[in-house]
Amino acid sequence: MFLLSVTVVLAVRIRRLRAEQERAVTQAHEELARDMHDLVGHWLWLASIKSELAYRQAAGDARLRGDLGEALQAVRHAAHAVRNVSKVHRHLSLQGESMRAQALLASFGAECTVRVDAGGLPRDISAALGTVVREGVTNMLRHSAVKTCVIELAGHGGLLRLTVANDGASRRAPHSSAGDGLGNLHDRVARLGGTMHAAASEDGWFNLTAEVPWKFSE
Repeated sequence: MFLLSVTVVLAVRIRRLRAEQERAVTQAHEELARDMHDLVGHWLWLASIKSELAYRQAAGDARLRGDLGEALQAVRHAAHAVRNVSKVHRHLSLQGESMRAQALLASFGAECTVRVDAGGLPRDISAALGTVVREGVTNMLRHSAVKTCVIELAGHGGLLRLTVANDGASRRAPHSSAGDGLGNLHDRVARLGGTMHAAASEDGWFNLTAEVPWKFSE
């Protein structure tokens, strides 16, 4: 009986040690994924957009266009790999993506005004709205000659409304794209009970608006 008791105790301790080891390894992987995304992902994203713009401007030079096309494809593959490694562990936030968008647009010579106070938002809402900001900025750089952008969060009538607006847009709204396009944003916001609208106005501004239910504290 004594030997049996000792064996049971040792088995329990071994399981606990293994569990602690697995938690430590998982935490290390999560930290590595976050660091990789923060240090590499942003610059790959920027390189991808700038490479795409250069590719479009090189229409008259077939050789240069071919080289830029290969470089753009390589950057896209690298960015996709970074997202795959980090997407399980990294949590997007509305505040973080708004600040990132402001810095990115500034690097293109565009002015971005951010009026966002996302403190106290649940993680799922913050992540969904952060994704809207990221996709909206990516689309405006690809489909418009943006010089001015406004990112604003406001509350009204039991709803949170996020607006991502920019000038330099054509009257035709960009198509939804596969993967991380506008179509997926509609689905993601809808899962929160919200709605999303995208439209170009007569004055050359494009407005991407997402609304989600939110109970305001009195």
